[in-house]
Amino acid sequence: MAEDSPKELSGIGWNWLWFGPAILFVLIATERHTIPYAWMIVKLYIKRWHWIGVISPSAGLCFAVLITSVTVPFIGVLQACEWLADRSQSKRVIRVMILLIFILILPFITDTLVWGSFPFTYDDAGYGHIRFIPFIPWPSGGYGAL
Repeated sequence: MAEDSPKELSGIGWNWLWFGPAILFVLIATERHTIPYAWMIVKLYIKRWHWIGVISPSAGLCFAVLITSVTVPFIGVLQACEWLADRSQSKRVIRVMILLIFILILPFITDTLVWGSFPFTYDDAGYGHIRFIPFIPWPSGGYGAL
């Protein structure tokens, strides 16, 4: 017990000096966008609700991606903390930086998947359609338009 030094028990130690601001930036940059966007999609889903959406695989994918877009940044930051605390790993800082960059890129991927899988779409003429298969029919309008 006496052989445990405070430095070993402190987890990631002095890495908090750069890692703390880095994860704060990553979480603010991603969650500031994903949480309001997910909330907007849920409200739009409720507004355009139809019972056929319950069995639509496109709706299932859309909600799975929404949940992923909000939760994965937190899970990724926790994984980065674990990797940084594991002193036996070589190049752990590089792995953590790659993970943080992936977390920053994740909203672009999830927004594209939500855009293509949102089940209740309207075409240019104003007619509503139910999408069963993601991206089929191809979303009309600009990127991100639901």
